[in-house]
Amino acid sequence: MMRGFYNGVSGIKTQSFGMDVWSNNISNINNVGFKASIPEFKNLINQNLVSAGSGPTSDQVGLGATKQTTALDMSNGSFQSTDNNFDLAIGGDGFFGVVDKTGKNYYTRTGTFDIDAAGNLVDTRGNLLLGTLANFTPTTPSASALKKYGQTSSAPQAYTVSQEELNLGDPGSQKGITLPHFLFMPAEATTNISLKGNLNSSRITDKKTTALEASEYAYTLDNTNKTISLNGQIPLSTTSLGAKAGDSVVVKVKDGDGKFSEFSTTLESDGTWQINDKSLKFMDFANLEVNAEVTSLVEVPNKEKLTSDIYNADGTKSLVTINLTKQIPQTGDQTIWDAVATITDVSGAVQNTAMGSLTFNGSGRLVANTLTSVGGVNLNFEGDGDADVYNGMTSSANARKDFNIKRDGYAEGLLSKYSVDDRGNIMANFDNTRAFPVAKVALYHFINDQGVAKVGDNLYEATANSGEPFFYKNKAGETVYGAQILANKLEMSNVDLGQALSEVIVTQKAYEASAKSITTSDEMIQTAIQMKK
Repeated sequence: MMRGFYNGVSGIKTQSFGMDVWSNNISNINNVGFKASIPEFKNLINQNLVSAGSGPTSDQVGLGATKQTTALDMSNGSFQSTDNNFDLAIGGDGFFGVVDKTGKNYYTRTGTFDIDAAGNLVDTRGNLLLGTLANFTPTTPSASALKKYGQTSSAPQAYTVSQEELNLGDPGSQKGITLPHFLFMPAEATTNISLKGNLNSSRITDKKTTALEASEYAYTLDNTNKTISLNGQIPLSTTSLGAKAGDSVVVKVKDGDGKFSEFSTTLESDGTWQINDKSLKFMDFANLEVNAEVTSLVEVPNKEKLTSDIYNADGTKSLVTINLTKQIPQTGDQTIWDAVATITDVSGAVQNTAMGSLTFNGSGRLVANTLTSVGGVNLNFEGDGDADVYNGMTSSANARKDFNIKRDGYAEGLLSKYSVDDRGNIMANFDNTRAFPVAKVALYHFINDQGVAKVGDNLYEATANSGEPFFYKNKAGETVYGAQILANKLEMSNVDLGQALSEVIVTQKAYEASAKSITTSDEMIQTAIQMKK
């Protein structure tokens, strides 16, 4: 019966522990990055009432319960959008790393970071966010850059940044992230232009009117009947550029008084034509002017004009213009375009010119190019060089052009803002539209997340149970996150209020039941004492 007292007491203590944990969860429901704890219990010991025998069951009685551990619920909380570029949330597994002023590392899911006056990326407690930094090189910016920055004599040290992808090194080599206030990007001259699209090779025709020489036709007048008859012959063209059978011949007759008549016919297959006995009844035969002309439907060259601005070494702009004209008539199944590339300055003055041609086969693929550069700028019409992919300039009977022109080079630029992409890169965005990574946020993992120790302020530290922090790596040995870093978002507490309140009620009832077992045991003892009386 005494065991009932002790079991009741252990139950009260155990449920008090559970109440402490669940009430702590509820109090942190609005705590950014907070991870809920789940109380876990175990029984103490069991007492054998009789020695083990041949019976199918054991005769044991438990001697109470006690707390075992508080397990961490590491599931994601909901995400809340913010206006701060350095508010970060982890979509998945992992921890941010921070370092305090003493050099000790901690780990957290709370991503409330910002830049302090010294350029350090810190949390609300002043701990620096850990990551890998790009190489910054001190530089002297141009006078125009200093003027744009707004300071000349008192401007902070300017830096340039290496324009390379960043990869996290070892977990132990990560450093506190410090970002320069003044980043300068010198101008870079354009050296390459890539051009893609389709040059429409469809046949284009237009009307061409040619006056016939007097020697190319003859006419006779019938003064009695006041009529005119004409005939002639024109050499027919074997190409699409000259006269052909069926083309129209127009004869215009005009007298001295301004009266006129017009007659027409078509060319025969041998190039001959004739007009017979056309009336000129009301015209003055003494003063007639007769003219003839042939109107042909001839092929005209297709033309395209491509332009792209380029940057010079001093950051000024010029314009590259490429005029493309289809050669006519074409021979065989190839299509050849004459190309003239011209570079002009902002005033329109010509700086450089180059000429060449682009030859396409019957499938529209570029097979030859003699216009490879102009003024030191390489012109790439071939795409990426994959012979099986039509991703450069093509020429086919398709009106859809889809021209796409890309070039390197840029004007000088100053840092306009920092941002964070979903790969954890802190990007320096310049006012010349360029952006480069300047740091990469470290994302740490543990063999046993449950083994990390809470040290307050939503910080954790590694323990023997958690193991040392490490980075995920893929099959190629490259460091990967295994999660997504979300900028302008904060991970809220993952405490489920409904579950927490339910657990509080259950804990309360368990506490009352344990207390009841004590009072009941007391009543039983009192009854036993009364039996003696």
